[in-house]
Amino acid sequence: MTFDIYIPSNLTFQDYLAVCQCARTLADGYDRKDKSRVRASLAPNIIVDYSLVVPAWGEKHFAADAFVEEWLGPNHLGVKALATQHLLGIPYFKSVTDEEIVVEWQQMASHGRRVEGEDYASPMCKIGEISDGRSWMKQTFVKVEGSWRIRIIRPEVLYHTGDFLSVGRPDHGEDIKPR
Repeated sequence: MTFDIYIPSNLTFQDYLAVCQCARTLADGYDRKDKSRVRASLAPNIIVDYSLVVPAWGEKHFAADAFVEEWLGPNHLGVKALATQHLLGIPYFKSVTDEEIVVEWQQMASHGRRVEGEDYASPMCKIGEISDGRSWMKQTFVKVEGSWRIRIIRPEVLYHTGDFLSVGRPDHGEDIKPR
């Protein structure tokens, strides 16, 4: 059995740069808890499929602004005690057309829970719990007013260290609920 490596013949260097910049903007927006960066990377309507990471979350459809509010809100990445770093590895282009580009990235999503009572704004804030996830991150990009934006987000976990849901729990010990 052989594997054929897909080499898109119609991917311009400008499109390659646009997709890489857009994906990095989303990751940076997550980690900086910066709603404007996250919003800038998104198409008007988003599909998020976390069923291969946390099955209870499943697939959800959002207007872009609602996605930003939920994912940077108090039940996801907006948890004040949560520090994250989403690292994207080399992209693998799965499909390229004039209307859509599908990319699968290697990803490491590092999650650290800051120690209560520490100065969360300090980069030297102590981390008491960690959970790192290794995954493939598939993103589908579509053109929005001439620019590539993310329409579908679909990670597929390889493995996690630590307790992902516990590290990402809401501030002040609220119960963990399916998100």
